[in-house]
Amino acid sequence: ASYAAPLILLAQNRQDDRDRVAAEQDRQRAERSLADTEYLAREVAALRQAINETATRDFVRSELRALLEELRAGEDPDEDQPEPARRGPRK
Repeated sequence: ASYAAPLILLAQNRQDDRDRVAAEQDRQRAERSLADTEYLAREVAALRQAINETATRDFVRSELRALLEELRAGEDPDEDQPEPARRGPRK
């Protein structure tokens, strides 16, 4: 029994070392995971902001309809100004 005590203590020390290494690896993994999550959250926020700044299909269509109605109604602001006289082909 007296020879077993040092072996048991040695085994316990080795297990403590393995546990310490595993805990350190878990901590590093958790830090990387948190950093990745924060990065992805920033990217999602940037994408949402970019999407909000993009003209929607409905907005573009409504603007095109308004311009088309103006053209059809003859409300073109350039219509009142005479065209410049043509002097022939320029060289």
